[in-house]
Amino acid sequence: MPAPYPLLEMPPGDFNNMFDYQAINMAAAHNTFIQGINAMVAHAPTVPLQKVHSFMIFSLTVVDSIHHHHDLEEHFLFPELEKKLGNGALSGNVNEHKEFVPQLVELKEYLETVKAGEQKYDGQLLVDKIHSFSDTMVTHLNNEIPSLESSRIRAVFTEKELKDIDSRFMKLVLKKIEFSTSMPLSVVCGNPDTPWFPPFPLPLKWATRWWFARKYSEAWEFGPLDLYGNPREMPKSNA
Repeated sequence: MPAPYPLLEMPPGDFNNMFDYQAINMAAAHNTFIQGINAMVAHAPTVPLQKVHSFMIFSLTVVDSIHHHHDLEEHFLFPELEKKLGNGALSGNVNEHKEFVPQLVELKEYLETVKAGEQKYDGQLLVDKIHSFSDTMVTHLNNEIPSLESSRIRAVFTEKELKDIDSRFMKLVLKKIEFSTSMPLSVVCGNPDTPWFPPFPLPLKWATRWWFARKYSEAWEFGPLDLYGNPREMPKSNA
């Protein structure tokens, strides 16, 4: 399945309902990663030399965001949910991480060496590295959503318990991200059909547009959306 990969359909339900929220929020997060991977593949063959450094910043932010997401799943979210769903109830999701994370690490290492000027940029090599794991990763991103299906969550959790987990999860998210990269990426790799994601306070979204995005402003030109959430025309890729 070559890029561009289709975005995940939003699971049924209400984003404001904490039982429905688990799968809906996860699908929206996964679509950010799919948007990022699609943008990397689309731009990789035609990046001008003078913009390679900015493209490396964009691409590293995509990769780091995926790593950050999986780290929080494995070390906080899934263990918390398994306290009620049962030990090992979400282990299939974690096991699938192992099927593509090594290649994702190799991609990150390549991006870092190019960014540091230690290796010449090769757009086709970058695309090949992405395709070495992207099919497996996107399949995983689809597979994970049913494990958080609303009725399964509702059967064992109270609304208060889920709100508490989500509150602690969001604190960890904000504690571990780099605001000058992760926040702009969440906008430019967003989905116009889910403008409520990520579920950050409005002042934080304003700060992203007017402040956090300024440091690496040229990097965000590679996103499929602009900083106002408007779609951009992407290069046509045959990769």
